[in-house]
Amino acid sequence: MGKNTGLGKGLRALFPEEGVISEDNGTLAVDAEKLVFYVKTNNVRPNPDQPRKSFDRGKLEELGISIKEHGIIQPIVVKPEAKGYTIIAGERRWRAANMVGLKEVPVIIKDLPPEEVLEIAIIENVQRENLNSIEEALAFEGLMENFNMTQGEIGIRIGKSRTAVANTLRLLKLPASIQNEVAKGNITPGHARAILILEDPEKMEAFANEIIEKGLSVRDAEKWIKKMQAEGSAKPLQKKKTDNSSYIIEIQEGLEEKFKTKVSLNNRGKKGKIEFSYSSLEELDRILELLGYEKIN
Repeated sequence: MGKNTGLGKGLRALFPEEGVISEDNGTLAVDAEKLVFYVKTNNVRPNPDQPRKSFDRGKLEELGISIKEHGIIQPIVVKPEAKGYTIIAGERRWRAANMVGLKEVPVIIKDLPPEEVLEIAIIENVQRENLNSIEEALAFEGLMENFNMTQGEIGIRIGKSRTAVANTLRLLKLPASIQNEVAKGNITPGHARAILILEDPEKMEAFANEIIEKGLSVRDAEKWIKKMQAEGSAKPLQKKKTDNSSYIIEIQEGLEEKFKTKVSLNNRGKKGKIEFSYSSLEELDRILELLGYEKIN
C-alpha cells in the first residue's frame, strides 16, 4: 500500500493489543461496519448484478497509477460471503488495484440484503454518472422485477423524477443493436427517444445508422421524423394513444402504489389489458386479497 498508516489491518491495528476491546470489561463498544480492514485482493469478487457492465481501460489505468502512488483513499464496501467478499461499491477501485498488482485492499464490511446491495450499487454509479443510459435502464428494470419497486420509488431513491426513470426505461424498447450504440455513446438518449417514435424495428435501425453516419443532432433527428410522418413514410403516432398517455400513466402509478408491485397497462384504444407482477405465491395471495378475491376451499 505504500504508506503504512495502520488503518484497516483489523482491530488489533487500531487499538493496543492488551485487551482494550473486551466483552468482559466492556471498556469500548465498536461498530464493526464503520471499521476499515485490509483483505486480500483476490478474496474480493465483483457483484454479478453490478449495473455497470463496461469499464474504460484507459481510465482504469490512470486510476491504477494513482492508487500505486497514493493507495486507495476511499475503502471498497463489501458484503461477506461464505468464501471471501462481494463488492457493494467500489468495483473500479478494485479493478484498478488488481491491474497494478495490489495484494491487499481496504474494505468496509456490510452485511446487507440483496435489494440494498443492488440499490447502493445503482445509487453510487448514478450519482457519479458512471452508468450509461442502457446500464441504468437495465438496473431500474432489475429493481422493478426483482424487488417490486415502482418507478416512483426508484426515483425517490436515486434523486430523479418518475418521468426521468420512465424515459430511461423506454430505451429498453429499442432493438438490441441500437441499445449497443447508445451504450457506446454513438447515439444519445435524446436520439434514442426520437427513434422510438418510428416503432418499426427495421426503420429504427435504418434511422439510427443515418444519425451516426450523418452526425445528426437530436433536433435534426426530430425534424426528420416529423417530415417522414407528414409524408406518410413513417408510422404516425396514434393521436388517441398520445392524448390518453398521461391518464394511463396516472392509473398505472396509482395501481402500483396500492398493490406495491409492478403493474403494466397495455392500452389499445378502447381495449387493453392490466398485468400484475408477483415474485412468489405469498405475493400472489396478497394481491388477490387486495382485489377482493376469495379462495374456494
